[in-house]
Amino acid sequence: MNLPNFGNILGSAFGVFLIVLFFGGSVFIHELGHFLAARWRGLKVERFSIGFGPRIWGWTGKDGVDYRISLLPLGGYVALPQLADLESIEGEYDNEAERLPPISYADKVIAASMGVIFNVLFALAIGSVLWVVGRPILRNSATTTIGFVASELDTPSKPSPAKAAGLQPGDKILTIDDVPVANFMQVIEKIALGSGRDDKGRPQVKLTIERNGQKRDILANPELIEINPISGDSSRRIGISPANEIVIETPRKGTPAATAGLKQGDTLIALNGSPLYSIEHLSQSLDAIGEKEIKLDVRDTAGALRSVTLIPALRQTTVELARITFTERDVERHLRLVAVPDDYNAPKPTGPHRNLMVIDTLPTSSQHSSTLRPGTILARIDQPDGIFSIHTPEELARASQRLKGDNATLFCKNNDGQETLTLKDFKASVIPPASHPYIGVTTIAKVEIVHQNPITQLGVAFKMTYDSLSALINRNSDVGVDQLMGIISIARTYYSNADDLRRILWFTLIINISLAILNILPIPVLDGGHILIATVQKITGKPIPLKFLAALQYVCILLFIALMAYVVLYKDIGRWRGDNLLEQRHAIIQKYVVAPESPEKQADTEPATP
Repeated sequence: MNLPNFGNILGSAFGVFLIVLFFGGSVFIHELGHFLAARWRGLKVERFSIGFGPRIWGWTGKDGVDYRISLLPLGGYVALPQLADLESIEGEYDNEAERLPPISYADKVIAASMGVIFNVLFALAIGSVLWVVGRPILRNSATTTIGFVASELDTPSKPSPAKAAGLQPGDKILTIDDVPVANFMQVIEKIALGSGRDDKGRPQVKLTIERNGQKRDILANPELIEINPISGDSSRRIGISPANEIVIETPRKGTPAATAGLKQGDTLIALNGSPLYSIEHLSQSLDAIGEKEIKLDVRDTAGALRSVTLIPALRQTTVELARITFTERDVERHLRLVAVPDDYNAPKPTGPHRNLMVIDTLPTSSQHSSTLRPGTILARIDQPDGIFSIHTPEELARASQRLKGDNATLFCKNNDGQETLTLKDFKASVIPPASHPYIGVTTIAKVEIVHQNPITQLGVAFKMTYDSLSALINRNSDVGVDQLMGIISIARTYYSNADDLRRILWFTLIINISLAILNILPIPVLDGGHILIATVQKITGKPIPLKFLAALQYVCILLFIALMAYVVLYKDIGRWRGDNLLEQRHAIIQKYVVAPESPEKQADTEPATP
């Protein structure tokens, strides 16, 4: 197994500093709330720990409190034996709980709830800073207007749910499952976290849209798309993206756009009289028109309108590829491959392309995904009556035609070594090079700085967490506990946003609201559990037996640690490895699949140029 390269994060002192400061700081703030509340109410404080498990560093203060950093970075605790006897979890106390004076119901509630309150106050402070300095967002994320409808998603030749449902660029989404949406991030979240199903049990979402001034309801059946090939994380998708202004960055010399007089800063408004809603919409429209003269309506940087005519040029965008189809659990899979040279790992490979390399598998949720992953080399096909060496897409297609029977045994090589596997209903064909009309521009992704008041920010973060938890416990949704973020995923998120402190602050605000909501849940060992137990004792007038409480809390903490271990050791590391594979896939496409002279090869700007 190829483990993630921890050096990518641990090698950055600034990245580690951000993780320790903001995530560790959030845990510290929570525990500081418990600590100060306990001191205020006169409770005995045994220990102040960041993390669980054995002590790795710390000191004993003059107040007799053991201040420490513990081995497992899964949170922290303040040991308050008068609030709850958790010796089996937090370690032995100097004073047994039975020998300490009892505390009032108010003492218990205040000490237990103050960690949550401190997290909310910390989030409020961060929100106040962001209110002043602003938070960067892509301009297109502030709209609910559809800018692009994909033709297909995970399965070639199958219409995307949005296309099948009749959604169009320019449709303004008003509600998702009767809940109003204010931006496209909410649109994506509502679809992903949805729990609707049709009478056949398939995922279903109801969109209320506005088209040409009229409202209409549209039902779509989202597909569960795997977004990580190793962890198996998946999400409901329908195949839409937001509307976005097409602002030209630079028309390349000699292209139809430059010849027609398009300039930097020009905004493309319409094509042949029909509004344009995104760069992807333009590309899709050009594919439909071909090499015919078109008229573009343009707005310049001064706001003046003009029209230009031009003829798109046809440009090869990909090289020749190979496609393998096979059946797995009665589902047809599609595997794409590209020819690469022997020294394909070199910075500048040379020589003839005589190795077939896997690009991707569609759908990605294949039992062979660990072998047929991006970068795997297909060396030969083994048959009882012979061995077919494979070097090019044409050789693979010819070998497929000569196979005896429907199954084929492939001999593959990757970083884990050599492996053979048998594919059912094996067929192979050549995918000819793709060509698309283009005009030769790259576009500018506009960023806005929003200044939301702190209360609004907290409301957004609270709703995000609440919606996620609601989907988690809804048996009709496709969200499970295995999609929770562990410490590694949190650390990677901090690291990936390290170039903008404002995004770091926003993520920290969300973390603190999430910590507050999770800790107030009425589950033993959590703050809400302590409040629940104290409330039950207050109502009944009888103490709950300490042995029963200790056993209940011990079971809960074991379940919690097991869940966190599963999320961190299995899912988090799987996500890391899967993301590495996706990066490798992207590198293969850019290096070998995109045609050498295609506009995508020439431009470094995303999205790809039409």
